[in-house]
Formats: sequence, C-alpha cells, structure tokens
Amino acid sequence: MNYRLHTCILVIVGLFFASCNPERRVEGSKEAVEKMKSMQIKRVTSPQVVDIVDEWGERIIKQAQAAWQAKAGSSKADFASLCQLKGIAEIDSLEKLYAVKIMLLGAKDVKSPQLAAKEKEILDAYLYNAENKLPQSTNIQKLGDSVLIYNAPIATENIICQKCFADDATKLGLWRVKFLKNEVVRKVDAKSLEKNKK
Repeated sequence: MNYRLHTCILVIVGLFFASCNPERRVEGSKEAVEKMKSMQIKRVTSPQVVDIVDEWGERIIKQAQAAWQAKAGSSKADFASLCQLKGIAEIDSLEKLYAVKIMLLGAKDVKSPQLAAKEKEILDAYLYNAENKLPQSTNIQKLGDSVLIYNAPIATENIICQKCFADDATKLGLWRVKFLKNEVVRKVDAKSLEKNKK
C-alpha cells in the first residue's frame, strides 16, 4: 500500500474515533477549563477576599434559605433533620460548589465546642442584640490566616427560627458559612477580581 494513502487512512480513522463521543469531549473540555482557571496565578489581596466572601456568602444564604423553605413546605417535612440541614440536596451542592461548610446556629451554640472563641463572642453579640431588640446585620470573622466565617441573621418571624429555635426565648437564628481562604482564591475568576479591585 502506498505510504501516503496508508497515513491518510490512519488520520481519517483517528478522527472518526475522536468524534464518536462528543459529549465526553465537551465534558472533558469543561473540566480542563475549570482546572486551568484554578491553576492560574492570581494576586488576591485580603480586602478582595473579604469582598468575595461577602458576595458569595450572601448568594449562598439566599439559595440555602430558599431550598430550606421549599423542603419545609412539604407535607412530609422532617424538621429535626432540616434544622441539622440534612437531606437538602441544594445545600449539599452549594457546599461542594463553593468548598464551604454551612450550618444553622442558635443561642445554645454560644457554648458549642465546635466554635472558636472569636465566633462565640460574635454569637454572644448577636444574642445581646436579639434580647434588646436591636438591629442585626451580616458579619465576616477572620479566624487566623486561612478561615473566614460569614454569619447572617435570620428574621425571628421566619419559619427557620419558628421551627428550629422555638425553645430559645430570643428565637435567635443565624446562618454560618465557613470559607477557606485558599479555596476562595482557587475558585475566584479574573472578572470577579477586577470587580473587587481595591
């Protein structure tokens, strides 16, 4: 067989097999793009990280709360599990997407061994505000150089407070999102950095 003809046949056969599974190729290319984005060298300042955590925290809580309330509206709602954020696929997905840990906190958590001393101080301040009917707002707390905690208060009339914190006189409810700084830097894209440039 002619050498050129043989080479031509090999190229055609190779192209045929490469095009047999376009879905796999597209999926693989998406993964490759994501991996390349995460490997890009980025200079992210501390104020930028805080701004990104503030933006992502607000977005995460909005989606998590909507998912929680949707589950709570079901006739088969298991509030004991819901208050532990169990069985809510959307919240599991958010944790995976942003590489975060999402929790619900109440007044009793002021004594929780899971929380750092700084977090307990912040929770105590939220509790004081709740007891004295003072306005509450979101808060970002840095724990060392590697962890940021985003807290967002829940309105006392919200079903989450009514179902999960009914035993507390203050009905204090907080969303807590734990961010790892290195994951924030890894996942943020250039456009977000430009927007949050200081």
